[in-house]
Formats: sequence, structure tokens, C-alpha cells
Amino acid sequence: MLSRNRRAFILIAFAILTGFTTAPTQAQTFSVIYSFSGNDGAHPVAGVIVDKAGNVYGTTRDGGMGSGTVFKLAPQTGGGWTETVLYSFGEAKNDGLNPTGAVIFDKLGNLYGTTENGGAYGLGTVFRLAPSGGTWKETILHSFGEGVDGANPLNGLTYDGNRTVYGTTYYGGTNQSCTYLGVKTSCGTAFEMSESTNGKLSYAVIHNFGASAEDGFYPWSTLTLDSKGNLYGQCVSGGEYLKGLLYELSPGTGGVWNEKYLHPWGNKDDGTYIYGGMAFDSSGNMYGVSTGGGAHGGLGSVFEFTVSGNGWLEHNLHGFGTGFDGQFPEGDLLVDAAGNLYGVTHNGGPYGYGMIYEVSPVNGSWIESVLHSFTGAADGGNSSATLVEDSSGKIYGTATYGGNSQACGGVALSGCGVVFTITP
Repeated sequence: MLSRNRRAFILIAFAILTGFTTAPTQAQTFSVIYSFSGNDGAHPVAGVIVDKAGNVYGTTRDGGMGSGTVFKLAPQTGGGWTETVLYSFGEAKNDGLNPTGAVIFDKLGNLYGTTENGGAYGLGTVFRLAPSGGTWKETILHSFGEGVDGANPLNGLTYDGNRTVYGTTYYGGTNQSCTYLGVKTSCGTAFEMSESTNGKLSYAVIHNFGASAEDGFYPWSTLTLDSKGNLYGQCVSGGEYLKGLLYELSPGTGGVWNEKYLHPWGNKDDGTYIYGGMAFDSSGNMYGVSTGGGAHGGLGSVFEFTVSGNGWLEHNLHGFGTGFDGQFPEGDLLVDAAGNLYGVTHNGGPYGYGMIYEVSPVNGSWIESVLHSFTGAADGGNSSATLVEDSSGKIYGTATYGGNSQACGGVALSGCGVVFTITP
């Protein structure tokens, strides 16, 4: 399995081999609001969400009882933050293990998310956390692996604002003809969980990937919902050049969803291996990042899709990898009200541990600005997070490693990870 653990190890090893040593100029508005120590969570992979009161919620892949947590950070009067572990995975029989996606709220204040592993069949879960008498009660809504329902969801869920959540699984489904490291595997699914009027949730696969030579497989990214109810996502592999594709799923009659291939990845200086999802601006343009490919040795890119006739036209906005630029961007992009794009890179920068960047439209071009370069020390390192903005314009995210150097000792980088904020 191409798990986040394995991919993170490969990217960190590459950064060590390339040897970054020169110090950068740091943004003055960056601050760490919490450093994990292990029992309170370890190694946040996904981003966070912020509620109306300014509380921050997220997941850690490890820590707690050893298999990850859901946490809350509450701002203190006068400064500082208080962390509460809302749930530690592995507490119950057949519990989910290792959440690698963010949590989301429904309209009732419940939290939903996925775990990569665990559950009744060991291949991951969809879970709900509901506030109950000052604590949070977990319910496993679905355990993957009971048949061809999907396996190993690697990212979070998308909520339609009413009664349905959507997600993807990296493996599973009816198609078994995809190949990873020379081994035949299942190709992955897209799924929905819908709540009926009596409150019960039903699980259904809405697309099985790998049905044809042109189809993508191994879907990793979150699904992005547009105003018409269409879903957009990325596959890590498959497509015309076998390096992934951008797809659209549109609801049809009788509960059937129709897939459309919007763009195959891997042609010339195009992006490759897309782990993040898509983000829309107010004009309906779509933005995303590729972890590979691009104009500078395959170290990633920022791209835009604009509507062109009945299709989409791609524009490459920035190629990573020149000088002390970042490498291997991950997560979804954050688009602010002015059309600026914000994201993170897992590696690169002067220290090799990644950075936070902004790409902004300036006089018909797009200009990149480095907001913070991670040092791998107290400020964290190796971020894969989707950034989120609160109502005041502050941006929040996580770094998987770094922080408390006395905790979570590692071969490449110690520290259990951090939650940070930055104001551009």
C-alpha cells in the first residue's frame, strides 16, 4: 500500500540527500499554537477546521492510545491554547485506526471523518463523533472491506450541507486489474453516505475506478462539490499517461453517477501524481497542485483550470524546485476572497523541510511568495495539510513532524508535529 507513512519517508529521504543548509528569511506573523507530545496525539497529516467561536479541530495519525486522535484547541483569554483529546482511536473493539484526513462538521455539530485502517475488516472506517454530556461519543458508520465496498480511505469527507457526505477509497471496488509495484490490486472507489428521514445512514459506491484503460485509479484526494452537485477529484495513477487524471462525477437519474475525464496528467511538463483535491474561486475557476511533474525536474506545480466552451483549459501557474523554492506541494489549495492561493510543500526550502507559500495574480501573471520556511525544529516540518482561513483572515495548518524535540524521536526528524497559524 502507498500509505502516507511510506510516502513521507521517501520525501524526507530525498530532502536529506539533496542537502539544504542555508537559512531563509522567515515571515514574522507565523506562530506555533500547539506542539504535540504523543499521548495528546502525534503526526497530524491533514489540515484543521475552525468553528465560529475560534476553536480548532483536527486529527493526528498516531498518538493517543497509539492509533491516532481527534483533538480540539480552544483559545484562552489573554493568549494561549488549551488542547482536548476528543477521541483516541483504538479504544473499542473493531475501532478505526490512523485517521489521515481532516474532520468536518454537519449542521447539527457532529464531526465526521475517516480512518485509513482498522474497523471490522481492518481496511478503514467512516466515523461520527457526537457531543454528549461534555464528552464525545464515537459511532462507526461503515467498516470498509466487507466486499467490494472500498478499502483504505486516505483523505477526509465532503459534506453537501444537508444529508450526504462523499469520499474516496484508495483501494477496493469491483475492478481488480490495477497494478502497484507489479502486483495486481483493486482500483478504488468513490462513495456516498446518505441520511434518510428516519435518521439512518446508508452507504453506496457511486463509482468504481479502473473500469477502462482511460479511467484513473487509486483516488487519493478529497472530493470537491460545485454549486450544481457535481464532484471533482484526482486519481494518483491511470489515465492516458498512467500518471493520474482529473475527473468529474455528475449525478444522473436513478441514483447513477456519470464519470467524465477532464484532464490526464503526465504530458511533457504537466503535473503528475496528484494527492490533493480541487478548490474553486468565486468565478468558477479550479485550482490544485501536483506533487510531481512541472517545469523544474518533477518537483511539483500549481495549476488552474478555466472553463473553455464545454470543457476546461489548463494553465500552469508555478513550477516548484528552483533555488530554495519548495518541493512536492501537497494538500488542497486555499483560495481567499481576493483570488490569492495558499498552500504548503512537504519538502524543499532552505532547510529541506518544506514551506508555506502564496501564489497571487499580479498584472496578468502569477507570482509566488514564500510566507514561511520550516526549519524542522520547534516550528515543525514536512506539512501535507490543506490550509484553512478563519473569519479574521488568519490561516491555520499542521506540520507532521517537528515541534517538541523531546517527543516522537525519528530517524529523519524528531517531534510529534505542530498546529500553526500565519497571517499573510
